[in-house]
Amino acid sequence: MSEKFPELSFHSMPIGAGYARPEQDFPGGLTPNSPALAAMTDLRRTTALTVERSNTLAATRERMKKLGVRMLLVTGATGAVMGVITVTDLDSGRPEKIAAKTGEQADELLVQDIMTLRGRIEVLHLQDIANASVGQVLNSLRRAGRRHALVLDSGGAAEAQQICGIFSLTRLCGQIGLDIQPGEPIENIQRALTGVLD
Repeated sequence: MSEKFPELSFHSMPIGAGYARPEQDFPGGLTPNSPALAAMTDLRRTTALTVERSNTLAATRERMKKLGVRMLLVTGATGAVMGVITVTDLDSGRPEKIAAKTGEQADELLVQDIMTLRGRIEVLHLQDIANASVGQVLNSLRRAGRRHALVLDSGGAAEAQQICGIFSLTRLCGQIGLDIQPGEPIENIQRALTGVLD
């Protein structure tokens, strides 16, 4: 027994104990003139929420509900981003149309059946975001009719390009003081933003 390094006591792990997840502070009280980086979900500081393309739509919907998000990155075995899936995709009617053709149940289809593939995703570049304002990001999302934007860090020549951030339209609206609920029709959000951005 070492007197210099006294041993610590071990204890029984309680039933239902979860595990810690990195947290990021999502500040309120931002304005359209605030730096965009202050409002970005920074994946260099918080773990990205992902789903594998082989997950069922039912399991994916449940995961989104449990995590309180409306978009997940779809990853492959190597961790590369293969695409994204959103609640909008799940509620679009596409799963039911595909299921009608294949004879499967819509909820048993796989993420890969309806996800937006990497090649169809447009991203914002980190170097542009570094000098942008929250208002610029909001206006860009509004003009594109999108609820989310991924931010790509191109890195140096030796570094791999990676998604380093995410902007959520609903979260951005909340951060500048607009009362926008998750799933609010995009037209309502665009109307609310007109009063702030124009």
